[in-house]
Formats: sequence, C-alpha cells, structure tokens
Amino acid sequence: MEIKRIRIGGLKVLEGGACVVSSSPRGEDCLSPRLAAPLAQSKINLTFLTHVAGDREVLCTAGEAGEAALTLLKTHTAPPGSLQLQSGTAVLSLYPHDKRPEIIGNFIRSLARARVIIHGLASSPSAISVVLSSRRAKAAVRQLFEDFQFSSFESPKDFFEAQPPPREYLEKVVATYQEKVIKVYWIVPQPDLELWGLRISSSEILEGFANAMMDLADLGLKVPFLVALPGLGSKEFIVSCSTARPLSAGDQGPEVRRLLKQHLPEARPMRLTPVAGLFLHGPHFGDRYGIVHTMLEALERAHVSLLALSCTISSISLLVRQQELAAAQLVLGNTFEAPVESPPAAASAK
Repeated sequence: MEIKRIRIGGLKVLEGGACVVSSSPRGEDCLSPRLAAPLAQSKINLTFLTHVAGDREVLCTAGEAGEAALTLLKTHTAPPGSLQLQSGTAVLSLYPHDKRPEIIGNFIRSLARARVIIHGLASSPSAISVVLSSRRAKAAVRQLFEDFQFSSFESPKDFFEAQPPPREYLEKVVATYQEKVIKVYWIVPQPDLELWGLRISSSEILEGFANAMMDLADLGLKVPFLVALPGLGSKEFIVSCSTARPLSAGDQGPEVRRLLKQHLPEARPMRLTPVAGLFLHGPHFGDRYGIVHTMLEALERAHVSLLALSCTISSISLLVRQQELAAAQLVLGNTFEAPVESPPAAASAK
C-alpha cells in the first residue's frame, strides 16, 4: 500500500557553503556583540546561524568565506579547539511548515532515512532548514520526495533541473545594504511559550526525536521554534524547541515530557516556562552582513538575555524570558525600522 505523502509548498537548496561549529559547554564565549562584530566588520555574509545560550553556535557562509570566518572567530574565542570548520556544505529548506510538528518531524525523519549527517537544524516562521554535506544533498532531496508531495515539482529530477548554478544563486541573494536604520518587514512577538531542551547522544537518534515531534501533533501543539546543534565531531546534539498550546488547553508539559521520554529513553528533557518568541521577518537574513551584530548590541543594551536563536531563509527568530519581552520589543523597535506587533494578552503561568 502506498504511504500518503504530505502536501507541501516548496523546497530550496543553497550549495557552495561552509559551516563553522562553535562549542562552549561551560557557557564561555557565548554569542555576543564581541563575537559578531568582526564578522560584520569584515562584511562576511551569514546564510544560516543558530545559537543556544551558554553552549554552542553553528554559522554558515559562502564557501570562500569559511576560512576567514574561522580565523576571525579563533582570535575571539578560547579555547581554539572548540571551533570546527566543515567545507562543502549546503542548506536545504522545506516550506511552509505552518509550525506543524508533523511536518517538522517528517522532515527530520526523512533526513535520518537518507543517512544525512546534520551539521545544524533551524526553523523560521515559514521554513525548516538543515545544513548538510553537499555530497548528500541529492540523497536527501530524493528521500524528501518519498515523504512529501511538492506543488511545484513532480520529481527530484524536475527540482534539480530548475536550480540555478550555486554561484549564480549566491550572487543573486548576497546584497550590500547601506541603511542607517536597518529595515525589516515586521517584528512579531509570541508570548506564553514553553522551551524544551535536551541532549541527544548522536544524530542517529534524531529519528526518535522526529517521531516524538509527530506525536505532539495529536496534542494540538504548534512548534514556533526549533534548533538542533551538533557538538564537535557530531557525537552529540543539543536540541532546543518551543511549543505553543491552544488557548483552551491546560498544562500539557507532563504529556510532552512523557512523549519525549517514550521516544528518547536516555534523554532528560528540561523545561522552561513561560518564555516568549520574537520573530523578525525579512528582507532577508541571508544577504545582510551585520544584522545579527546589530540585534545583539540592541539586546545587550536592554540587558535582555538571549535563550536561543535561529536565523535561516528570510527571518530571525529568538527566544527570551517572558519578563524580558517588553524590553526586547522596545529596543528592537527602536533599532530596526519595522512595525512591531502587539502581543496577545499573556495567559497566567501555570
């Protein structure tokens, strides 16, 4: 019997990249303006960036900028052994996921089935993206066509024939902005989220996490935020994700914990609630060097602690403690030229 595929809008691949993994397990050298400044000053464009507070970062650049980014970070990070460069990488993105855990889970499960080594995983409000070796991109795309039905392409062959050459694509998306005030389309807050963090012993167990994500759909939960960051050598993964419950639902934390433990028996899920998300929508994260540095400087001025960060496609997504949401909104609204949406009335913490 043919398994029903999930209908989805689009798929995008950006090849010709390089990936730097920074690991700071003792909370040293966490992402800060001090680390982001040299990348901005050197006009190094980032196509992908993830961060989990006090632990690690993954950033991607065009291939020729990878060594330069590594050298700059080495001069500002200790010990140098906590940095690792992966050349010949690609960023593969599926969209839109509508924050539906069954779509995100199926995407991760497809990668596991394709035996892809994940160098980083991140979500935006519309897309879910993975950093992988360019050599495995075709295998990953073939598996995605087994699990998803794409409106624009009937087969992997159709998809690859429609792709521009990597350099042409990079030249198209990389632009230079000389704005005194950086413009973004919208800054959208989302309060009353739960932040879940867990360590997974290897990328092979990511399929268990994918299965747990798909089960979350039965609870009516949405997943506005997700990052997965590998340790050096990809022997361990840090997963950080947020869940949003329906307004009518009560505390579903115990059930989420049960599902995570069911599929990942060795994991010890950590829960932080309430937290809030802030989402900066386009235009475009991937073609604007310095935008992260500007954001980090603003949050530091407002004494806002960043819990986790995801930058991919055309959006920046960040999580903060809910009591710091108002300060974060104010400083980002004063730093970027964009409408700032008012958050809905916060529900009382349970």
